[in-house]
Amino acid sequence: MALRTRPRITITVDPDMLEEVDAYVQEHAGTDRSRVMAEALRCWYARVLHESLITQHSARKSTEELAERAAWKRIRAAQSLRAEHKYQRHGRSSL
Repeated sequence: MALRTRPRITITVDPDMLEEVDAYVQEHAGTDRSRVMAEALRCWYARVLHESLITQHSARKSTEELAERAAWKRIRAAQSLRAEHKYQRHGRSSL
């Protein structure tokens, strides 16, 4: 199986930020600048995905989406009634 190599890139950072990164690396054995930058990129990408989800879910719903949501609401309500009747038949109190 071939090893997957990570591409090498060059970045420009604020000198004060680099001092902070270097201080962190010095205090945490087993880490290096590359790991810190990789973690920073993972955090950035997680934020981008989160913002995309917020945008997607806050957008106006189409007529089809609203109809589907209403259908699922009816299904959940019907299932809830069936479960309630089941518990009542078996002499249990409702949830």
